[in-house]
Amino acid sequence: MGRFRALPYAKALLMVVQKDGPQRLEQVAVELEAVATAMVAVPEFERVLVAPTVAAEKKTQILDAVLDALDMGQPTRRFLQVVQQHYRMQHLPDIAAVFKELVDTSLGRTRAVIETAAGLDESERGLLVDVVSAIEGAAVVAKFSERPELLGGFRLQVGSRVFDGSLAGELKRLSKEIQVEQG
Repeated sequence: MGRFRALPYAKALLMVVQKDGPQRLEQVAVELEAVATAMVAVPEFERVLVAPTVAAEKKTQILDAVLDALDMGQPTRRFLQVVQQHYRMQHLPDIAAVFKELVDTSLGRTRAVIETAAGLDESERGLLVDVVSAIEGAAVVAKFSERPELLGGFRLQVGSRVFDGSLAGELKRLSKEIQVEQG
């Protein structure tokens, strides 16, 4: 489906949930993510929901059973039923991702992926997040991962922008410069 087609669904859900406050926005984002994850983890679940040979009533029963098992609340439940009725369940992972982005934007924050060559303690992580927040002008929710192949430093991704301050990245840039100079 991609972002373009997922956006109207995500925006509609945001408009419905936004009036219930930031905690509710967060909860709905988590609930959507749980169902999207279930669909990826259990491919048969998605196949049944998108198969034209399965009756709509049966799909609704199966979806309701899964939503009950995941303890899904309203309005997430209603939203997923509408998505199912419009034959768009195969696009739920895209819808969930776009909804999460919209929630972040509405709450004035951005997400970042920070890869480091060595593990960082909590104070170092906090300092790095504070610096990125100051640069971005928004609160940052960071996901950290350790990547020894970076050799030193870190690599930061905010949205589609990547900032590579790693030793491996610097060595790669120097290698390219040398190649260009040698013709």
